[in-house]
Amino acid sequence: MNVNQRIKIFVFILLSSLTLVAASEQKPVPQFRDYPASNTYVGKPAKLRLLSPDEKIFRTRLREALQQPANFAGEYVLSTWGCGAACLYGAVVSLKTGRVTFLPGSICCWEGAGKPLEFRANSRLIVAAGVVNEQWEYGAHFYEFEKDSFKHLKTVAVAK
Repeated sequence: MNVNQRIKIFVFILLSSLTLVAASEQKPVPQFRDYPASNTYVGKPAKLRLLSPDEKIFRTRLREALQQPANFAGEYVLSTWGCGAACLYGAVVSLKTGRVTFLPGSICCWEGAGKPLEFRANSRLIVAAGVVNEQWEYGAHFYEFEKDSFKHLKTVAVAK
């Protein structure tokens, strides 16, 4: 088994939400079930609140997101779009308030198994695979979404 195959298997297991322990930190890898969303919003979507210049630039994508049912953290629609050949960018929009929160950065360069961004409708956890903002180390980056912001929980580095 070559190095690339081992990396793909490791990340597949990691992103499949099995309980693993990072050897370097000896702390459990965050699990979707450990960050539950309170309720799923089913009401009429709020009007989009475009407050920042970035929100105005991506207004079409954000408006389209408000036409979808909640797919993240109970009341949010997580929407992504390309920002280069192997790059993703995106935001979450609250169906309840119309507020926009951008992802913690662009996500690029993922070469392993699974998707570069994993999330659930009933969880406040997201997992970004690859490199975040072209600065962080290559691996799986775990974030908790709380109070309209993403809090970095942990990064599990993966050798390329």
